[in-house]
Amino acid sequence: MAGMAGMAGMAATTGPVRAAVLGRPGCGRRTVARALHAAGVMVAGPDDAADVDVYVFTETLKPEDRAALSSPPGPRVAILNKADLAGFGGDGPVATAAARCELLQQSVAMPIHPLAALAAVAALDDTVIDGAVLAALRVLTGEPANLGSTDGFLTGAHRLPRGVRQRLLTELDLFGIAHAVVALREGADRAGLAAALRRASGLDAVLAAIGRATAPVRYRRVAEVGASQPVDDAAMAARMSAAIEVVEAAGMAVDRGDDADAYLRRAVLWQRYARGPVSELHRRCADDIVRGSLRLWEQAGGVPEAVA
Repeated sequence: MAGMAGMAGMAATTGPVRAAVLGRPGCGRRTVARALHAAGVMVAGPDDAADVDVYVFTETLKPEDRAALSSPPGPRVAILNKADLAGFGGDGPVATAAARCELLQQSVAMPIHPLAALAAVAALDDTVIDGAVLAALRVLTGEPANLGSTDGFLTGAHRLPRGVRQRLLTELDLFGIAHAVVALREGADRAGLAAALRRASGLDAVLAAIGRATAPVRYRRVAEVGASQPVDDAAMAARMSAAIEVVEAAGMAVDRGDDADAYLRRAVLWQRYARGPVSELHRRCADDIVRGSLRLWEQAGGVPEAVA
């Protein structure tokens, strides 16, 4: 049976989760869906069943948004898209959007995450920053243009043709152009440029939120697969790994130590947790953490009779 370090991804054999991207017209659903797809998330089609709803809105929550977010409970992630348009004061637009998310999420009792989806797509889709776009961005590193407004960038005097500047705005908008120019000035290559745009976009926080929201889905799938197969070390490891994701998604810490003492501590702690006033899902997860940890402890030389 693999130790804790070797368990990540063992539950992937149950298949990917599907995300439905929802929201009012004009919120950028297609761009968000494109970014998620490029990041490896399976985006559900109009007629597909989804495991998690990714609800997209812009600027602020309108009554329709609040109604959608308060609909019957289920795995759901809320995204404030076009975070790059939140204003350039303070620490930048995404930081401003994040502060707005903190205020808005109090009224819907769920986390909201800022996202600059256009920058995320540019970071992940190789067809966006092609040779022509990259060359134009390199020109801007030595010959700055007016990035104060779209009109200023498009109509101001500059040797880049207007058509090229229009394409930069379409593919990256001012936010992406500004971050790309800074990255290139600092010596980034193409991969470094993509990494800078990804960091600026807020995508990784959104992906982490989707992972947390779907942890129970993945756990149930692993448990269902395991119920029809012999309980061997691999199955036990997969169930423990998926169970750990569930409780960590709920905000609890799991000791991921990879030695005999850590295995035993983890087993004892989660055995106590399972006996407390917890939900059925968390009780089952705790039981799987206990079983997996004790099995690892035995393999490390522990004596089963010592823990009754």
